[in-house]
Amino acid sequence: MAEMKSKLQDFYKRLDSRKSTYFLAYSVIFAILAIGVFSFYFFTRKTFIWEVDGWEQHYKSLIYYSQYLRDFFKNIFINHQFVIPQWDFAIGEGSDVIGTFHYYVIGDPFTFLCFLFPAKYMYIFYEAMILLRIYLSGIAFSMLCFYTGHKKRYVLPGAVAYAFCYWAIYNAVRHPFFLNPLLYYPLLILGVEKIIREKKMWLFTITVAVAAMSNFYFFYMLVFTTIIYVIVRFIFCYGKNVKMWGKGILRLAVSSVTGLCMAAIVFLPVLHVFLSDSRFNTPNKMGLVYPFSYYAKLPGLFIVEGDNFWTCMGFAVPVLLAVLLMFKSRRKYTMLKTYFIISAVMICIPFFGQAMNGFSYMCNRWIYSFALLCAYILVCMMPRLITLERKEIRFIGIALTIYFVVCMCVKYSRNGKLISAVTIGVILLIGLSIKNVNEYNRCMMVTVAVMLAALANGIWKNASFGENYAAQCISVKMAQEDVFGSEKELISKDAEDTDFIRYSGSGLSYNMNCITGISSSNLYWTLTNPYVSKFRYDCAIRLDTLLPHKYTGYDDRSSLITLSSASKYLVSKTGGLVPYGFTYESENDDYVMYNNDNELPLGFTYDKAVNKREWEGLSAVDKQKAMLQAVVIDRSGKYTREALPDRVSVKDLSYDSQIKDYTMDYDAKEVQCTDNTFAVTKAGARVTFNFTGSGAGETYFNINGLDYEGAAQFQLYFGKRKFDPLDLYSKADWKELSHNEKKKIFKNFIYWTQSTSSVKLGITTDTGVTKSMNYFTSDYSY
Repeated sequence: MAEMKSKLQDFYKRLDSRKSTYFLAYSVIFAILAIGVFSFYFFTRKTFIWEVDGWEQHYKSLIYYSQYLRDFFKNIFINHQFVIPQWDFAIGEGSDVIGTFHYYVIGDPFTFLCFLFPAKYMYIFYEAMILLRIYLSGIAFSMLCFYTGHKKRYVLPGAVAYAFCYWAIYNAVRHPFFLNPLLYYPLLILGVEKIIREKKMWLFTITVAVAAMSNFYFFYMLVFTTIIYVIVRFIFCYGKNVKMWGKGILRLAVSSVTGLCMAAIVFLPVLHVFLSDSRFNTPNKMGLVYPFSYYAKLPGLFIVEGDNFWTCMGFAVPVLLAVLLMFKSRRKYTMLKTYFIISAVMICIPFFGQAMNGFSYMCNRWIYSFALLCAYILVCMMPRLITLERKEIRFIGIALTIYFVVCMCVKYSRNGKLISAVTIGVILLIGLSIKNVNEYNRCMMVTVAVMLAALANGIWKNASFGENYAAQCISVKMAQEDVFGSEKELISKDAEDTDFIRYSGSGLSYNMNCITGISSSNLYWTLTNPYVSKFRYDCAIRLDTLLPHKYTGYDDRSSLITLSSASKYLVSKTGGLVPYGFTYESENDDYVMYNNDNELPLGFTYDKAVNKREWEGLSAVDKQKAMLQAVVIDRSGKYTREALPDRVSVKDLSYDSQIKDYTMDYDAKEVQCTDNTFAVTKAGARVTFNFTGSGAGETYFNINGLDYEGAAQFQLYFGKRKFDPLDLYSKADWKELSHNEKKKIFKNFIYWTQSTSSVKLGITTDTGVTKSMNYFTSDYSY
């Protein structure tokens, strides 16, 4: 044992003399942590493919891209044709290839070699690239620290803390390409430093080009986080020297423009798609503050796994000790303190999270830059941390105790994860306070503490006794056998006999059509055509989510299905409806396929045309009836008017829809209805609408002007009269409650455990047909 300890010390001493020794040490530690953090995936035969976005978007886009590249190289080397397909009807009902898949794979250097792997084993490549991203992020961080003059033995714990921060652990499974900014950001900062110190622009230029080509979404955030760094850096470096400011800005501008020009072939088309995308044009409320629960979680989230509005910190506990020591040091580390305070303010104010997210919904996906800062603080404080004086040990000990007490007193920061993290910090502090321990052993203590903290976060996240995140991923068997799904097996037989086929259905796997290569009304990609979303909105097509880019089918409405040129309709055997006008054709173990008796080809003609503005004034039911008789065209252009001289008014078309009279039944103790407003005071309350149907035909339940406003139970006791028309709650009733009941109700209110930003409506007919709809207010953030 003593001999092994001596060898470890000798190895650690060689870190500063050889980069190869450092990279060997980092690689060994990385391998140990990668196995430990993700061990539950290996033990349970799970892949790193998250069952939601991972399976439905990331993995399927990678398989699509692999076939896309194989076709591209086949055309070059076998067919001797240079062909870059830019449109594919198999992306939903048809979409731009680069605009759709750039967000996931196209342009990302970590996905290019996917064409070497068959679909059955693509999960191996998928997982390998995830680990490679994390590994290289630590290498990039190390290169930044080396360049800024830090010793390698001090850099090692910082690199490990950075590579295995919670942002990396969380997104390794959830969104793999979210790991890319962990690599690009330190390279951008290193590029800035090279411009400042050596006037060399090549690294910054190349990194800008790769980042812009890789993913526009994170490139947008990288730009702003880099600008913040540059401004603060120039203030401390150049002060009021306008000439130096001008030269520095000029070099950065030239380098940035050059990088963008290098990436323009991908960057510019994707920029156009982003600016018109349906998701980012969705109105979102600008919040002044986050809910109280967000701030209550922040103290604990600094060192343990967990996220709130994507504030994924989860830094190793030695980072916390380093930050405390930094603020203990007066008149030192001013620039680092400035960066830290700016980051803290940005974390606390929703405006910055919304601005960094393109003024869409509130989320702090820029937090990777804070991870870089905190890991760098650890590196900078290492010389002080391993040579603590007694007063500094006392200060850190008291501060750590206060931190622990505060977290234990706050509901959302009080958990076993925090106890384990603080325990590691206390043990490290005790170890560093022991005298007669040399510097190398102290450095090893810090490195081991970082490893234990990262391992603890990984285990708490993935283990069955923690959040059991590994259980949310698909199995190796599913990745190998179900990648094409049974949809292809059923629909491909008909697709072989025709040049074009499109199918719709219920219970379909999202985006499976891009794997089958057959057009479908099923789509779930981040960047989508805004006109498709607008059309679906105009037709009042029911959505189960707030996501305008996630939809399947046309709500079982036969007119819209036919107009979409869908000739086949698949119904899952687990449950689903067959629209009017479809007859049985075939089935397999998972689906029953029906043929559209009224199918239309991909292109068809009308003998009438109506004005779009007139059409938009119709009800949703009459809109689809109008589209069965006339083409809807925006006649704002001269040539359109000349081409369509025989236009008609929507009033000239025939409509046979009927509005039925109805009565309502409900329990007056659960629901009150006044002036078309329902006040619901009990979860799961039921309202029955009674009417006489027309027999044959489709029946629609239409809600015009739907709005929702919710209140927590605590608010009902104190004046929220419109939510309590039955006077079920009053101040007198509040006084009758026990102390524990009051405490529980107040906590539910203060921590927002009762949602007031969304509601789920379930609709069930007397024939047993059931549908549901989720309604989200402008306060909702996803």
